[in-house]
Amino acid sequence: MVKPLKIPSTIIFVTVALLAAGEVATGTQPIFAAYMAATLICIGVTYNLLGGIGTISGIAFSTFAASSIVISQFAKVILREPADKPLESAALTIKIYFVFYLCVMIGTFVYRSLRINLPKPLEPSTLAQADIQYKISLAVGVVASLAFEYYESAIEPSARISTAHSIGLALSPLLLFSIVLGVQDRIRTSHGRHSLGIRALIPCAITVFFGFLETSRSHMLMAAAVYLFTCYVSGYRFRFKHLATLVLGIAAFNLVVSPFEIYSRGPMRELDFRGRLREGFELIRTVPAWSVVEEASLGGVESGSREEYYDRPGTFVLSRLSAIRADSNMISACSGGFHYGFTALKLDVRRSLPRFLDKNKPDTDGASYTGRVTGINGDDIENGEFVLTAISDSYGAFGWIGVIVVGMIGFPTVFIVYESMFDIHKPWGIVATGAFCFQFAEVSMGGMLGLLVRAPVAIVLLSYAVGLFVRMIPIKGDSGVEKIEDFALWNADPADQPNA
Repeated sequence: MVKPLKIPSTIIFVTVALLAAGEVATGTQPIFAAYMAATLICIGVTYNLLGGIGTISGIAFSTFAASSIVISQFAKVILREPADKPLESAALTIKIYFVFYLCVMIGTFVYRSLRINLPKPLEPSTLAQADIQYKISLAVGVVASLAFEYYESAIEPSARISTAHSIGLALSPLLLFSIVLGVQDRIRTSHGRHSLGIRALIPCAITVFFGFLETSRSHMLMAAAVYLFTCYVSGYRFRFKHLATLVLGIAAFNLVVSPFEIYSRGPMRELDFRGRLREGFELIRTVPAWSVVEEASLGGVESGSREEYYDRPGTFVLSRLSAIRADSNMISACSGGFHYGFTALKLDVRRSLPRFLDKNKPDTDGASYTGRVTGINGDDIENGEFVLTAISDSYGAFGWIGVIVVGMIGFPTVFIVYESMFDIHKPWGIVATGAFCFQFAEVSMGGMLGLLVRAPVAIVLLSYAVGLFVRMIPIKGDSGVEKIEDFALWNADPADQPNA
């Protein structure tokens, strides 16, 4: 079983008190620090109510809270900068944050034990099924990811709403599923002594490659995140050499890979798939002077002044983990009484529909609209990929009532659905957890609706499509009837595993 790693109440209150004192000492207004402290206490209590990182909802909530406010407040104290600057309408922003997380805490307390009888994914039940599903998932996942990347980077906007693009998007999670099966197979066959083999390395390398072509650092990290999470929920115990490798990997990524990836966005962003292949190969073959790469990284070419939360140069990456800055832009824009209602939500819903259901579906989603509301996106920019969380999106759309409803009902509903459908210890449950938590970190209302309906349905249908197909294949030998539960480490106690 996965250890929940709950936080004792004493540690929560002491840490928050020290953090509040640190913010006041750095010049933050005391009222802001007080609301911030109350908000973080609500977050800590909710985290424990959800079961810590031992549950899907606990992990998802942790990523959302960390990205929206937790990381940023600690970073502000470490950098010795006032936490209420440069937020627009700072007092109103922190009050809305407090009310939102207070409502999430209340909703979690009321509904945390509720479960609904919903369809569950079809997991592999024998070793032979798992082996065949791995091969099919790897092959189909690679082709689907290739199709998705090809149409996603096309110059014509219509290509990104084509049927081929939608099919590629729907089937691309199979590549992550093959990573999960590869890691669990290695753990099982080595009796817990090893976790990484050729079966996991192949899909991991392919995922990193597609992430490089996308110039997306988060996509490049996805393979490592899936690997680590699979090991964690499968009962694999890391040793010192694994931890040392992880530290070195993080350092290498931040010092080398991330700056180079940011630099590559300049020449690759506007190219199609073939152009990205050529340009990517050329960039690797003729690496530019590192001073040029560092200048591009420190310059924050991907950020604007109204998107950065810190004064120090080179902290724009940290600003991406501080969504409170972007939320303050929306809250300030709607503080005068303007609210856009269902406009952005309808754009998100129509954008996600297949072409045969909505022949006139828009080319852009709700982010293009909300970006214009805040003034971040210019009128000549179709979609600037403006980051916005459900906190400010709910306020921008419906005011205070939106903040209360989304916090008290919306978040608990999403948590209930995922806890009812997926087992965090099993392959498809791991895939669902990864996809859910990855998107939930900066989820808007439209994104939350997609995670509530489209994502779980897609995963269940995909699991049955692959699972039923595999079960129709004749299997010879004893391995065809060996139950995977007899060998898998995901149902065992980590303390019983032989990996010392």
